[in-house]
Amino acid sequence: MSEPLVCALLEGKAKTAKHAQGAARHFSACPYVYFMATKGAELYATLFLPSRQRWWIRYVEKDPKGTFGLESAHVAFASHTQYPDRPMMHLPQVRLDVAPCGADCRTCGAYKKCLGCPATHSYKGGT
Repeated sequence: MSEPLVCALLEGKAKTAKHAQGAARHFSACPYVYFMATKGAELYATLFLPSRQRWWIRYVEKDPKGTFGLESAHVAFASHTQYPDRPMMHLPQVRLDVAPCGADCRTCGAYKKCLGCPATHSYKGGT
């Protein structure tokens, strides 16, 4: 990846524990997700994403229900990652037509400003 990755910490609250677990399962294969866990109706995630995609995780904070299916969300950015030494996205062996979460970047209204999902053929960022 030519662009440095930033570390985003997501803390969200779902309607129920079942909803939180469902959101965690749904986004578990997202290339940006490094860690995801739930505790009751709470969801916690660590994501590594290109700095140009900061807006994407901020959008989750603005529209938690429409993005992650959460009732509320808060995002913080780490200024320095102690571990791992080199943050990386986890990518599939073969690029996909549709993102692991089921989104089709080519039909998304934000695709003009977005890099797209790095797991797909639609990705516009460098690898």
